[in-house]
Amino acid sequence: MLSDTNANMKFPGGEFFILLFFLIGLTLSCIGFGIYYSRTKFASTAIPTKGIVISLNRVVRNKYPLAPSVRYYTREGQEHIFHSSEGKNPPEYQIGQEVDLFYDPQNPGDVQIKGDFFLVYIFASIGAVFLLLSVWEVASSVKTIWYWATGS
Repeated sequence: MLSDTNANMKFPGGEFFILLFFLIGLTLSCIGFGIYYSRTKFASTAIPTKGIVISLNRVVRNKYPLAPSVRYYTREGQEHIFHSSEGKNPPEYQIGQEVDLFYDPQNPGDVQIKGDFFLVYIFASIGAVFLLLSVWEVASSVKTIWYWATGS
């Protein structure tokens, strides 16, 4: 609740905007780090194998980008097909190309393409832009917002 001393003080909209930018940047960067961490942890416990790109599929119907479908075999010789949901335009893979994969031995359908950090790059890049646009002013913005809210 606002005190009487700052009741006449103008709402610090610009400072809230800077703080919001900072929080969005921090959140997106944390999401990127979380994805990176989970993928590297998965790769450290998963079984490496090689697969062959058998087709390229549109992630969204009638639109690009194209994501690979990869045929691979487990250590037991069981065939599986992995349909990636991360596509690129132009496609990163060609039909017939050999790719390195990791799969979970407990669940061979749980697969990652080695070095596929596209989502990490997206989240970290956007988060970095938001942080760079706000980090220089966030301390003074928090101070102004605190003063506005508490009057001290």
